[in-house]
Amino acid sequence: GKFIKGLRERQHGARSERVALEAARRWALVERAARAGLRAGNAVADRVGPEAPAAATRALRAAAGAELVPTWPPNMPDAAPATLPATKRAGAAAVYLPACINRIFGAAKGDGRRPSLPEALVTVSERAGLPVWIPEDVAGTCCATPWSSKGYRAGNTHMANAVVDALWRWTAEGSLPVVVDASSCTLGLLEDVPPHLGTENARRHGELEILDSIEWAHDRLLPLLDVTRRVGSATVHPTCSTRHLDLDDKLEALAGALADEVNVPVAATCCGFAGDRGLLHPELTAAATRDEAAELDGRRFDAHLCSNRTCEIGLQQATGADYASFVYLLEEATRAA
Repeated sequence: GKFIKGLRERQHGARSERVALEAARRWALVERAARAGLRAGNAVADRVGPEAPAAATRALRAAAGAELVPTWPPNMPDAAPATLPATKRAGAAAVYLPACINRIFGAAKGDGRRPSLPEALVTVSERAGLPVWIPEDVAGTCCATPWSSKGYRAGNTHMANAVVDALWRWTAEGSLPVVVDASSCTLGLLEDVPPHLGTENARRHGELEILDSIEWAHDRLLPLLDVTRRVGSATVHPTCSTRHLDLDDKLEALAGALADEVNVPVAATCCGFAGDRGLLHPELTAAATRDEAAELDGRRFDAHLCSNRTCEIGLQQATGADYASFVYLLEEATRAA
């Protein structure tokens, strides 16, 4: 991965670096545009048929290139709500940073029964007596992984320092932990951001406590919650980032607290989605998930659990099942009887 990032860095010219830096500086606008695109594409799919936005993106890919324009899969999710849940800074037990992928991608298309992921995490945290606070100016912040993975040095440096500046301010200089709801973004904040920080922000980063939602739920919420309803069975897909963070056992333990039977497929390795690879080159995800889909074929589960939205999109493409964050099941299972 580092080798490929290095190759990409050497391929970028001054113009592409400037464009990537401007995207980093205007990331809140990019988020709004992405949600608008999802809403428009899904509206066309509902009126004309799912092939219409797929045909449009194929034409754009032919003109602009497969590395710039994503495909439109049949299971493209709805857009996330434009407004995040209202929370309070006073009395908060943690700062909650909803990952930008969860600020852009909402629930699976047509799945209107669920709250948004931020709503579910805010609700279950408050239920446990550990309320979280979403800063009002969270839009536009990111773990910098999009720039890091594509080898854009200036954009990566800008966003890495901007997010640490924001976290330092939001946490009152590290006095509160930070909870992140996408495992790949947690990993990015912990491991990819530090090498690109200035001296002062490197010091600040070392004093921040950054927790993945798996840690937050397993270590701090679950002991304070009453599980009032368990599902019969759940299958779990630990993502690459979950394994890098050594959180796969805690994710499985959370599933065990919420379901009578827990299945972790032997073939549940990398899903191949890799941020945007699954939208740019869906054949990668199809190949990477083939064995896992075959292992699960013919089996029925009450829940399909994961901890990263883009991975969940790829897994749904592979299996036809609605993979979603474990946070949803945690919230549903701990509602008052």
